[in-house]
Amino acid sequence: MTYEQEFLKDFSEWIEQQIQISTLAMTSAERLKNEDPAAKDAAIRYESRLEAYDFIKGKFENYKNGKSFHEMPDFGTINY
Repeated sequence: MTYEQEFLKDFSEWIEQQIQISTLAMTSAERLKNEDPAAKDAAIRYESRLEAYDFIKGKFENYKNGKSFHEMPDFGTINY
């Protein structure tokens, strides 16, 4: 495996880990938001991070599918 391939593999795995961590943290913060006002803000921050990591994950999917870096990944529907 070339250096570039190993780097992309490791970075992709790190992104997956960050998505799992952010999902757990956001879920925990949402559970506590009625008890602690700071938890509401934390949930919003974790959700923002999760969206950013999902965006990067989409770029990896574009790469794997032979698409251009600048093509938008398919995010599905986001409801606010």
